[in-house]
Parts: sequence; C-alpha cells; structure tokens
Amino acid sequence: MNLFEYRPRPVLVVKQTLIEQPRFPVFDAHNHTGSDFGGGWDRRSVTELLDVLDEAGVTHIVDLDGGWGEDILDAHLKHFKAAAPERFLIFGGVNWDAWSEHGHRFGEWAAGHMQAQAAGCARSQNLEAIRSARPGSLCCARCRR
Repeated sequence: MNLFEYRPRPVLVVKQTLIEQPRFPVFDAHNHTGSDFGGGWDRRSVTELLDVLDEAGVTHIVDLDGGWGEDILDAHLKHFKAAAPERFLIFGGVNWDAWSEHGHRFGEWAAGHMQAQAAGCARSQNLEAIRSARPGSLCCARCRR
C-alpha cells in the first residue's frame, strides 16, 4: 500500500461540544485589515466587516495596518473610525528605516511622530492603547460625534 492510499480509522471517541457564540465579548487585539495580510477590508464595506464581527461576537478590533505614513494612517482612520469609532483602534507606527537619517535624535523624532499620530486618533504601538479601550470609550475629541 502506498502512503497516499492510507486512511487511518479513528478509534478515539470524545464528547463533542458545539460553541456557537463566545461566552464573553471578544476583543481582537491583533488584526490586519489591509490587503497584504488582512483580506483587503480597508477596501471593502465597513458594514460588511461589522456584520462579520457581530456574528463572531467581536466587540473591538485593533488594526495594526495604520503604518507610519500619514497617507496610510489617515485612510484607515477615515475608513474605519468614521464608520464605527467605538469599535476600531488603529495603530500607527514608526518608520525604523529613518534611524539612519535621524541618528541619535531618532527617539525624539519617533516620539514626535507618534504624538502627531495620536492627535489624529491613532493609537501608538503600546499596550496603553489596549488598556484604555473600554466599550463606549473614545480615543480623542475628534472621534466624538
């Protein structure tokens, strides 16, 4: 018999439990919504994504695809935060390639860059963003409607 013809017969019998909904609200703390890793949700309907999240019991999602360029970050903020500001946290980042350009002042440059991102409703890449996200909380005055 060839290996591709082998069909093992399961003999273990265990109780099976079907889980249809999570017991507790789900906070997705690591997600990519962009085309490269996340199925292109940044180009699809936010309502469609919200329907998928609701069906799965996901109350909040952290989008790590905000990038370090304001064009990418602003696009994600406009797309997701405008539609459902209380459901999405968009992380901005730092362009580590800029280290050679800024040298020993890189830390100051990066901190200023992240402060500018935070002023535009993005969350900096740190755990404080996740700790501060509570149902109904808003990240800044710009998100208030």
